[in-house]
Amino acid sequence: MSPTRFPALALVLAVTVGGAIGCAPAPSSSDAEESAPAAAPAAQGLALRLEQAARSVDVGRDAPAATRALQGVLADPASTLEQRDQARLSLSQALEAAGDQEAALTTLEALLAEHPEGPTSPAEETAEARLRKLLTGSEASPQPRPLDTRPVAPFAHALARYFPAPSAGSAGLEVRLLAFGGDAEASDRLGTFAVDRAVREERRQACPLCDDHLAIRGHSSRSGSWVGLPHSRARLAGAVVVYYFDLGDGRIPARYDAELPLPSADIAARLAHGEGLVAARERPGAPPVLLLAAPRATQLAEVEEALSRMTAVPTEPTAVPLSSGLKPEEIQKVVRGSFGRYRACYEAVLARNPAAAGTARMHFAIRGDGSVQGVSTEGGDGLSQEPAFEECMSAATITLVFPANHAATPTKVTYPVVFSPNP
Repeated sequence: MSPTRFPALALVLAVTVGGAIGCAPAPSSSDAEESAPAAAPAAQGLALRLEQAARSVDVGRDAPAATRALQGVLADPASTLEQRDQARLSLSQALEAAGDQEAALTTLEALLAEHPEGPTSPAEETAEARLRKLLTGSEASPQPRPLDTRPVAPFAHALARYFPAPSAGSAGLEVRLLAFGGDAEASDRLGTFAVDRAVREERRQACPLCDDHLAIRGHSSRSGSWVGLPHSRARLAGAVVVYYFDLGDGRIPARYDAELPLPSADIAARLAHGEGLVAARERPGAPPVLLLAAPRATQLAEVEEALSRMTAVPTEPTAVPLSSGLKPEEIQKVVRGSFGRYRACYEAVLARNPAAAGTARMHFAIRGDGSVQGVSTEGGDGLSQEPAFEECMSAATITLVFPANHAATPTKVTYPVVFSPNP
């Protein structure tokens, strides 16, 4: 027990000479001078036609003539791969402007088919973006969905059957949870009610290659206790409803028995044996109503952990074994509730010695019924020579009443309390 303290385009011309391989005299300089000008005008003319046609498409001028010019570039055996890419990009743009979307799509697909290794140039990336825009309305490249590593409990899969995945093209699926009481942090850690993620996992397992863009949305609402029930009546029918019940402040009044899988009196009687309880009530055309119950509120996390491991909905009430003894937070809550009396004991010491300070260690045992026995107090530091203070602390401790815990043997406790005259 811890002490308590108060991106350019380059043109490359490749010349292939056909015929038999053999020795031949080297061409004279005059031969070279006569042959070079013959090839240059052809290449320059192809590039010029491509540039003029692309510009016409960009400004929306004489589209039919530009389309014919671009098709001529594609049909020209002297065109390079880069020139064909540019011609197809401009041609697809002209075809789209003319209202021939299918031909525009086919032209883009032909461009990409000439690059089987995937996009490695700006022209290929532009073609992919235009293809997406024509088919989906957006040029944006789809981003991979981040991997969801949050847990999905077996019980969430048991609940998933109440939410069959809709067919493709539908609006999607909504999974709603309404909880009254309990700890949302524990539910998230265990994944007890992660039904939306369970539905998606099962969909992927059934068809790994299917489109996984179905909208599956989970909505969770949790009230602190049963008091939130009247606010939520209109939303109960279409949601998984979860009630948490304990024999303390979380006891649900009999007035709301119709909402529970079992009457509250029956639940309390079962909890009296020191075990937890889970139960479910089926509802026609709706997800079930669930009950998680424990003698003490601090034990509900144990009950939920047991439920999270179940592979079927407990339509019959099922007992959950619980650990015996009190939890540290339960002991701390009770002891702190008596700090007023402990302060009085200390103030009596300060009246005699204003500088007195130290740690008082209280030793005691808690019986199964919650009563205290075997109390002793050990004053430390400046409180070690204060018998009256130790007696006063022991007298205050013996009156503490802890929750009944069904422990077979008393729980031994050492609880240190630090006292100081300074705030």
